[in-house]
Amino acid sequence: MGDVVLMGAISAGKAILLGLASGAIVIIVWISVTASRRRPPTTPELDIPSGMKPGPSDPDLEKPILEKLLLWGLVLVAFEAIWVPAVWLREPKTNKADTEVILAESVERGRLTTLLGTEENQLGFNCERCHGSGLTGGQNVYNLNLVPVPNLQTVCGGAAFGHPLIKGIGDIVDTISQGRTGTDMPSWSVKYAGAMDDLQIQDLVNYILSIQTVPDDQNVCINAAAASPTPTSSASPSASPTP
Repeated sequence: MGDVVLMGAISAGKAILLGLASGAIVIIVWISVTASRRRPPTTPELDIPSGMKPGPSDPDLEKPILEKLLLWGLVLVAFEAIWVPAVWLREPKTNKADTEVILAESVERGRLTTLLGTEENQLGFNCERCHGSGLTGGQNVYNLNLVPVPNLQTVCGGAAFGHPLIKGIGDIVDTISQGRTGTDMPSWSVKYAGAMDDLQIQDLVNYILSIQTVPDDQNVCINAAAASPTPTSSASPSASPTP
């Protein structure tokens, strides 16, 4: 009986020891796993200079550049969408202002053309010598005769203002360019052995138009209706002669 009890006690002691050992092993394993998770990697850092470290990859480099280009493209498109209509809406006013400036400069050059040519005024052809101050008309000697010179401030009035040969602005250009045969008016265009080019003649014509004292409704240079003769009623046909 005593041997049986002793053997049971020994068996129980072994079981307890085995359980304690197993528990200790489990605790050690759990501590090791937990510690390994919290402990940073033990890979030693190499002291590599910045210039020798590998650069970023192509996608990393291209992505910010691409995003920046797309952003600027969006900004420029939005700017164009606002700027183009704004310019288009202002275009008529801008063109009108530019035309007025160009015309004013042309008229001033034409005025200088009519004055005496000097060192200060190298555009001058001295039209006032024959046509008078301000081109209001004058007199000239032609073939030993004293002849009247037309008033160019009324030249666009046509026959109603004593200029029957002028029926439109084209006649003024032709008169300056080609002159008038049999009169004291010479040709001034270089195309007809004169001394003025087309721009100078155009400037002179613009100046002449700017000094007109003719009413607009009678101005054949700017009013086509004034240049057209007024139709007259035809006379009633006469009776047929009796045989």
